[in-house]
Amino acid sequence: MPEIVNAKLIKKEFLKDDIVRFKVEAKKIVETAKPGNFIEIRVTSTTVPFLRRPISIYNLNKDEGTLEFIFQIKGEGTKLLSKKQIGDFIDIIGPLGMGTFKINNYKNIAIIGGGIGVFPLYELSKEAKGEKRNVNIYLGFRNKEYVVLEKEFKDVANKLIITTDDGSYGIKGFAINELEKDLNNIECIYACRTASNAKSSKKIIN
Repeated sequence: MPEIVNAKLIKKEFLKDDIVRFKVEAKKIVETAKPGNFIEIRVTSTTVPFLRRPISIYNLNKDEGTLEFIFQIKGEGTKLLSKKQIGDFIDIIGPLGMGTFKINNYKNIAIIGGGIGVFPLYELSKEAKGEKRNVNIYLGFRNKEYVVLEKEFKDVANKLIITTDDGSYGIKGFAINELEKDLNNIECIYACRTASNAKSSKKIIN
């Protein structure tokens, strides 16, 4: 059941000039949240902007009762959100979404995402690794300047591949191309988006 909480912002970090990571105290949400869930955030106390902003959960800490989310500043709503300061309270609804991944039957899995689509995949990667699985992670970015969370994903991966479109960091090309090279050793693939051009009969779960 989703909860509405006033979550206290306890940590704020700019990963890039336009990419921000927030850590908030939200025990009631964290208690039932799972990988793949998201939250909806009211960015101001006024009616402008009127709609909440949906943002994926990046990391959960059940012991602390905290969650982290990462967002890119793109419009007025996320710009306002980025101005929140440590100690401020943020109106959040969550957890939302199905948050369901059937990983119990698989020992060799691949996780793939690109750009800001890598953020929702970390909690799943962490949980999968915790169950002693072989976890291959493939992350694609536009260029070196956009590469984020390399250390975090490396800590939960048996194999981490990073690609950039222009070859300025990691392997030049697309993450999906590197995944295709390993398909014979993969039982299941998890992606933030449908890998529609994957030449495989393996199961792909969004």
